[in-house]
Amino acid sequence: ISESPQTNEFKGTTEEAPVKESPHTSEFKGAALVSPISKSMLERLSKFEVEDAENVASYDSKIKKIVHSIVSSFAFGLFGVFLVLLDVTLVLADLIFTDSKLYIPLEYRSISLAIALFFLMDVLLRVFVEGWTHLVRLLRLIILIRIFHLLHQKRQLEKLMRRLVSENKRRYTRDGFDLDLTYITERIIAMSFPSSGRQSFYRNPIEEVVRFLDKKHRNHYRVYNLCSERAYDPKHFHNRVGRIMIDDHNVPTLHEMVAFTKEVNEWMAQDLENIVAIHCKGGKNRYVGYFAHVKHLYNWNLPPRRILFIKRLIIYSIRGDVCDLKVQVVMEKKVVFSSTSLGNCLILHDIETDKVLIDVFDGPPLYDDVKVQFFSL
Repeated sequence: ISESPQTNEFKGTTEEAPVKESPHTSEFKGAALVSPISKSMLERLSKFEVEDAENVASYDSKIKKIVHSIVSSFAFGLFGVFLVLLDVTLVLADLIFTDSKLYIPLEYRSISLAIALFFLMDVLLRVFVEGWTHLVRLLRLIILIRIFHLLHQKRQLEKLMRRLVSENKRRYTRDGFDLDLTYITERIIAMSFPSSGRQSFYRNPIEEVVRFLDKKHRNHYRVYNLCSERAYDPKHFHNRVGRIMIDDHNVPTLHEMVAFTKEVNEWMAQDLENIVAIHCKGGKNRYVGYFAHVKHLYNWNLPPRRILFIKRLIIYSIRGDVCDLKVQVVMEKKVVFSSTSLGNCLILHDIETDKVLIDVFDGPPLYDDVKVQFFSL
């Protein structure tokens, strides 16, 4: 069979014509080439994730095994039984030997609270190891109830301790407050030291004092701290805090008293709603009539300065042979005379009249506020 020339021409044309690839075809081939690589990467990543999950699970299981070995040990259980017996003993002792209306021993409550917290930790560890199903067991439910009961008792104990510290002083117990605080007048408040930390357990908590003043006298109060030993951040009271450095169980100087009263009068004169809240810490002594003289005779001014010398001190109705009696004279918060120095004084005890004569030799010049204090060593 002979091929026609037309057929050969068609065949040559078919073989020589270049094949043109569309861009879609090339992209499809590229995708087909990349697909195996991406699958292998995904498989590797999934293997890493599985390994990480297995490592985390094994780590958690190790921790749970350690915790389970601790809480399930014989020593741990024996210690728990001992604490239960101790707690029951303390409760019985509290009921038998104390009057709960007058006094609650702080040691009993603190130990009971520590025991309850131990069992709370025990319950939480068992929940971590065994799950929540073990939480509803009767004994552990009783322990949780006991913990909440002790926390409630703690609040009651705080109130009782504050009442014991304030003794027979009037307290402010209205509008949800229970503070060692009273109104001397409508614009003058006396209160105990606003405390934080441990001392707030039996003194006025500073947060409660701030809440009280902000609620009753917002933007119209000023606090005065008359304690030299302790202070607090004035920001608690919006920086409206004045301070006079007076040692506990001592009187302020006349100069401090005059400056304090003038400052208070100026503050209260600015607005009829302005009030002052005054506190110290351990109590103050008092002058007998001196401030009244400054107020009425000298019209709020200090009297002219006079320089004096002590020649003799007399103490009446003293017991003992006064061989250990010591004398100190304090001026401007400094000891300017002490009987411990040799040859500066002579101490004699007159038994017939029951008095002590102290003759001072070469005493220092004294002026303004002077304090004489005696010691028996």
